[in-house]
Amino acid sequence: MTQATQFLMVNGSAAMHVLADDLATYLAAGWSIVNLRYSEGGEGVDVTSLVLMINGADAIYVHPGSVATYINNGYRVAQILYGSDQISIPLQDNNLVFLDTPAYVSAEVGTVAATKVVVTFSTEITSADYAAGVTIKVETVSKTISSATRQTDHTVVHYVIPAVANGEAVTWEYAALTGVIASEVDGSPLDDVTAQSVTNNVPA
Repeated sequence: MTQATQFLMVNGSAAMHVLADDLATYLAAGWSIVNLRYSEGGEGVDVTSLVLMINGADAIYVHPGSVATYINNGYRVAQILYGSDQISIPLQDNNLVFLDTPAYVSAEVGTVAATKVVVTFSTEITSADYAAGVTIKVETVSKTISSATRQTDHTVVHYVIPAVANGEAVTWEYAALTGVIASEVDGSPLDDVTAQSVTNNVPA
């Protein structure tokens, strides 16, 4: 099952896990947040939320991606201001859970070679087949992936396709139903990735 950011919410004797996209609806209906199960992939790209970290008399707000570093330095989580709406969530370390769910970060072609699409993920990944579930299109036409190889940096995969020309539009997408990319740390699978623009750095 694909992991995603989830909120445990309660309303009277009822309790359920709610996805981030549905949070505002449940809050408006009178539900309360008990805890937050935060995907680490989402954490790494979340630049709107703020987390209040406390260590003795010291207090600082940091982005979610910095929480682990501060915990290692003796800080504890006191509060999250979640999302662009800054929804206040009182938290403690034992009910703030970070998963190691991968997320797509970026892709480019042309820096290594005109035949290599270089894709970067938010965390180290593993797979029996890095091409499974992946579709790469050039000018909206699907291209054959002749090889897909994880690099020494385990957040990076090189996909070899027919040569791309300067100025051509390239996209990368992923279907979790047929793909097998997952976190190298805890096995959390990569979620669906809709078609993402690949930066074209092929020389003119």
